[in-house]
Amino acid sequence: MRITVSLPDPLAERFLALVPNRERSSTVARLLERELASRERELEAACRAANADSVLAEEVAEWQAFDDPVPPVPRRRKAR
Repeated sequence: MRITVSLPDPLAERFLALVPNRERSSTVARLLERELASRERELEAACRAANADSVLAEEVAEWQAFDDPVPPVPRRRKAR
């Protein structure tokens, strides 16, 4: 897949000067993979911390109670 990115001129100049043409895509892919893996690890750690927070778990349970269906109100019979 092709994508277009914008780089600051000084960074682009260094990249073009130091990375041979045939290695540019693989270099960008490798660097992007490292960054994404780092961000995924941070997100996983944040999720584990949130899941271990008992106060947050209580709040979530309270909010989820609002999603429970409301039981129907029984109809009153008309007086004869």
